[in-house]
Amino acid sequence: MAVSRNRVNPEAPSTQGTSGRRYGGIDSQERQRQRRAKLIEAALAVFGEKGYHQSTVRDVCKQAQLTSRYFYESFDGMEALFQALYGEVSRELMQTTVMALARCEPEPSKLAEAALRAFLEFIRDDPRRARVTMIDAVNVGGGIQAMADKVYQDFALLISGFMQQMFPRLEESGLSIAMLAQGLVGSNARIATQWVANRCNEPLDDVLRNTFAIFQACIAFARATEAGLPPPKAGAPGA
Repeated sequence: MAVSRNRVNPEAPSTQGTSGRRYGGIDSQERQRQRRAKLIEAALAVFGEKGYHQSTVRDVCKQAQLTSRYFYESFDGMEALFQALYGEVSRELMQTTVMALARCEPEPSKLAEAALRAFLEFIRDDPRRARVTMIDAVNVGGGIQAMADKVYQDFALLISGFMQQMFPRLEESGLSIAMLAQGLVGSNARIATQWVANRCNEPLDDVLRNTFAIFQACIAFARATEAGLPPPKAGAPGA
C-alpha cells in the first residue's frame, strides 16, 4: 500500500484478551481519552511550529510519543486532528472571553474593551494558537470552513445579545443588530489576522486601540439612537 506524505500506515492493533483491561486503575476508554488528548496537545506544538500543510502524522506521533496505531485509534487523518484542535482552541477562547465579560462592569464600552483585550492576549500569549485559528484554519479546507463559520457565528451571537439588551431601540434606526455583530466580529478577526501575520510585532495596546475604535463608533451610534437624537442614516454619508 502506498503511503501518502501526511499518512503512515497504522500498526495493526493487537486487542486479543485486552478489551476493557485496567492498568494502574485506569480502564481502556480512559487510556484512549488520554492518548487522544496527548495527540491534540502535540498537534498544537507541531502545527504551531510548522503549519498544517508542512506537518505529518509522523511528526505528531513523535511529539506525542505515541505510535501511529494510536493516532488512527482516534483520528482518520490529519484534517480530523486539525478539526479537533481547532474546536479545542475555539472553546478555550470563548471561555476566556466569557470570563472576561463576567468580571467586567456592565457598561458597553468597558465590556467591548474587556472582550477585545482578552482575545488579543489569548492569541499573543501563545502564538501557536494564533497560527492554528487565524492562519491555517482558512487554508485547510474540508469541514474546517464550516467550523470556522460556526465559531464566528457564536461570537456574533454573543455580541448581538449584549447589543439587544443594552440598546433595545437600535433597530428603530433601520439597522440590523445581527449584521452589525457580524461586521464587528469580521473586522476584529481581520485586524487580528494581520497582526498575527506580522508576528504580533505591533504593541497589543496599539492593536486594541484600533479594534476598539470600530466598536466605539457603533456604541456612539447606538447611544444616539437610544437618546432619540437623529443619527446619520445608513447609506447617506454626511446626512
